[in-house]
Amino acid sequence: MSKIRPLITRFFQQELRNSNALFSLGLYLLGITYLIYLLGGNNAADSTWNTLLWVVVFFGTVSQASRSFDFESGDYFFYFQTLIGPGPTIIAKLVFNATYMSVLSFLTWGLFSVFYGNTVFSPLLFAAGLLLGCMGFSVVLTLTNGIAQRTNGNATLSTVLAIPLLFPILKLTSALNVQAMVGVPFIDVLDLLGALAALDIAIGLLAYLLFPYLWQD
Repeated sequence: MSKIRPLITRFFQQELRNSNALFSLGLYLLGITYLIYLLGGNNAADSTWNTLLWVVVFFGTVSQASRSFDFESGDYFFYFQTLIGPGPTIIAKLVFNATYMSVLSFLTWGLFSVFYGNTVFSPLLFAAGLLLGCMGFSVVLTLTNGIAQRTNGNATLSTVLAIPLLFPILKLTSALNVQAMVGVPFIDVLDLLGALAALDIAIGLLAYLLFPYLWQD
């Protein structure tokens, strides 16, 4: 834990210094949300509203995660390999990306509420779905981008590896959010919550176990 906390702080400091990336991401969120509004998204049904929300979140998180290991390449790679090690590095990176993506998803939810109104019947359940979905996105995209970084930045490989893992996470999360929007009792969605949490944990353990092999030069 003594190594993980400073790493997380460092990752956030790096992101704050990268003002161009933050501005571009903010402009993307605002621009695409307003564009959907102009195209008639304000009259969307609950399922369509949820789908549009996750389309915006998905491409935003993919854009953010594509830069996950930009600062750990070259000489920085050997620095981290020597002083930190793969275990603390991947845990810190997963926590950072999950936090970043969660903030991104809640900002998107806020923008959708401003433009289209908030039709979510169970906000706490909807928020739980967003958090679990972002955790899953973080694990998958961090792992696949780590693999891409160690193969000379092959983005195609990252995409091919990520899509099969992201699809079940996105499907479960979307189903959970739709249930929250229509007001299904919490007890009736425990199976969805459990399945999504179990999937996040399983892929997280896979990332933790595989990352040391990727870390080897």
